[in-house]
Amino acid sequence: MGKLEPAKIHIDGDVSSFIFYGSDNDSSYQVAINYAKDSGISSFDIIEVEPEEAEVNSKGEIKIKAIRELIRQLSLTPGHGKFKLAIIKDADKLSLEAANTLLKTLEEPPKSVKIILLSANLKLLPTIRSRCQMVRMEDKESLEQESLMNNFKSALDGNIKNSFKTAEKISAGSNLEKDLDSLISMLRKQMLQTGSAIESKKIRLLIDAKKTLKMTTNKRLIVENLFLKLHPVKSDEVGLQGKI
Repeated sequence: MGKLEPAKIHIDGDVSSFIFYGSDNDSSYQVAINYAKDSGISSFDIIEVEPEEAEVNSKGEIKIKAIRELIRQLSLTPGHGKFKLAIIKDADKLSLEAANTLLKTLEEPPKSVKIILLSANLKLLPTIRSRCQMVRMEDKESLEQESLMNNFKSALDGNIKNSFKTAEKISAGSNLEKDLDSLISMLRKQMLQTGSAIESKKIRLLIDAKKTLKMTTNKRLIVENLFLKLHPVKSDEVGLQGKI
């Protein structure tokens, strides 16, 4: 259930609960609405829950009261068709009490109920994540990050000439500092998963490049210098080749 799956969901399948995750919650919400239409779920049988406004709730959370009301409504028979659908917007903002209350419904959902949680950064209880099918939303930001990482890997795997071509492409971006931050974040996740010292060295060099960015406006030179220091890094190496 916790495994990433392509964004293809079948209403008559065994799965009742989903997490649509991606940086753009508006896009995820539209996918959820389209899913309801394609599955023949009436708009009258869609129940939406979202965080309270800051004026009402200083933490901007989804409180236990809202989840209890959701569960009460889900216990009622669908008015049109076979299913009811709950859409929980900004599910990362579920309070601990609300999340634990929702968990009971996720464990044993009514047969007529489908639940979709919309998440930007998967800050959800592991027990909730394990009971839902994960559906990654290919929003603009995630696609850009994937493309950036592919370019980065390509630059390291190829020759110096190819690396410099990639350096030109990356440095031409509108926000090099943001791109370096994204690479650092993605490599950090890989390092935590693999425990590799190679990722650690790459991260340190990326941090150095980010610092250099504050001292010069020649972005292409910064990226070329970064690739020269990183190239080549082989999988069986712990150190970097050459003097850094």
